[in-house]
Amino acid sequence: MYQEKQDGEVVTHVSAVEAKGGSRSRVSRNILVVSLLLVITALIASLAFGFFETDRTGADQVTADNTAQSESR
Repeated sequence: MYQEKQDGEVVTHVSAVEAKGGSRSRVSRNILVVSLLLVITALIASLAFGFFETDRTGADQVTADNTAQSESR
C-alpha cells in the first residue's frame, strides 16, 4: 500500500493481493454449502414429523367447538 498526491489530494493505492485480503481456498464456501444443506434437511424433517404427528389443527378444533355450540342452541 502506498500513498501519492494527485490533483492536490492524497490517494491510497492498494495492490490486488492486499485488496482481496483472503485466501483462495474453498473451505469457507464448502462449509457454507454443507451448513445450508443441513439446515434445509432439519427444517424439512421437523415439518414432516409435525405434519404426520397431528391429525387436526387448532383451526379444526375451533371450528368443531363453534359448530357444537351453535347446534346445542
